[in-house]
Amino acid sequence: MYLYKHKTEWAHDYMLARDSIVSSYGAGLELQHIGSTAIDGLNAKDCIDILGVVPSLSIISEKKKSLIDLGYEYRGAYGIEGREYFSKLHRKVHLHIFESGDFNVIKHLNFVKVMRANPRLIDELNIIKQRLHNKFPSDKEAYQIGKKYFYDKLHEMI
Repeated sequence: MYLYKHKTEWAHDYMLARDSIVSSYGAGLELQHIGSTAIDGLNAKDCIDILGVVPSLSIISEKKKSLIDLGYEYRGAYGIEGREYFSKLHRKVHLHIFESGDFNVIKHLNFVKVMRANPRLIDELNIIKQRLHNKFPSDKEAYQIGKKYFYDKLHEMI
């Protein structure tokens, strides 16, 4: 696991992944850039997180082959009920698909919105991430657990 200073090319990488997904998947999937790479100034792992929103998760079973053909691995809910999750290793991308109205959609979009509007929170999270990365450079689980309190506090604000 490696933590990077924010890279301006992450926005471009998102657009390339988005365009590829849309051209293969077709209509009915709304996409948004989420997570740390979507926020200018926020340090992140070099992985593009994409939020997909569909009217019903039932349509994913019909459409998942189009994503697999793009090189995505289908992982089902992958620990989050109500999610269909796909990951791609080369240009590392995580695609999180939820039904419209799911709480997780609101949570992910509000995280990006609040963080983009508050440089103080960006600085605070960067310090937390760097400290945890230094302490747990190879332990992704400990790193995630260590920053959970910040995310919990942020979600209580929104």
